[in-house]
Amino acid sequence: MNNAEIKHKVDQVITELESKGVKLRDHNNEDTTGLGDIVESALSSVGITEEKFKEFFNLKECNCSKRKKWLNNLLSWHKKSKE
Repeated sequence: MNNAEIKHKVDQVITELESKGVKLRDHNNEDTTGLGDIVESALSSVGITEEKFKEFFNLKECNCSKRKKWLNNLLSWHKKSKE
């Protein structure tokens, strides 16, 4: 399976789950974090950014932001207060 096929399959999974009621929602609240935020942070810590991902798989668009929002919607929680 080539990179374009893998990306297409992942997009199909997200589309299928959305059709079953798992929807994106706004996740801009500073006192919450989510699975997408954690995945992005972990990948960034080892040098894997959206730009590197696109370069590695030779993509113009990777839909990383949509996947991040989808993962945040799937699992998110309130951060502990720093007080």
